[in-house]
Amino acid sequence: MPPRTTVEPSVARRTLTEYAVLGLLGHVARPISGYDLRKLAESSVGYIWQPSKTQLYVVLGRLVSAGLASRREVAQRDRPDKQLYRITPAGSEAVRAWLDADEDATDPDRSTLVLKLFFGAQGDRDALTRQLVAFREDYARRLDLYESGLRPAGAPVTDTSNEFTQLTLRYGIARARAAVDWATTALSELQR
Repeated sequence: MPPRTTVEPSVARRTLTEYAVLGLLGHVARPISGYDLRKLAESSVGYIWQPSKTQLYVVLGRLVSAGLASRREVAQRDRPDKQLYRITPAGSEAVRAWLDADEDATDPDRSTLVLKLFFGAQGDRDALTRQLVAFREDYARRLDLYESGLRPAGAPVTDTSNEFTQLTLRYGIARARAAVDWATTALSELQR
């Protein structure tokens, strides 16, 4: 078993969103606008992580201030000037340190609905059932979306279907399938 890697104190202060944004900046390896970065997140890691629009710009500003990303302004005609962001060597180093560090996954799946179900005897059964149906439908849509992005065995690897992307996609599929199965069983029990 390889030795556990510890996170340097400066690395430990970064948020998951900051690491994800840095990872995306390193993934494209070219200057990119916040708008295009958000579109990239939606079409790539969006099935496991996606920041809100406002959160993305706040995080980009923090990364620039910390020297982990750089920003340059590009003048545009008939539009406001555009900001382009790029990962810096220090940002690449931070991503590498984060990727190399072991995670303490004490709570990998916080679910408000599951918490509500725990206390369900105190609430309205029909309301919780309605929420559980919506939960199942959401995960079923997610499962369909994830499965449409899975690369068939033997298909050529592209930039968006590298082995690491496909591994995370299969994880998303397994979780979504488990959520749909669990919700289906829970609904049949609630409706008895």
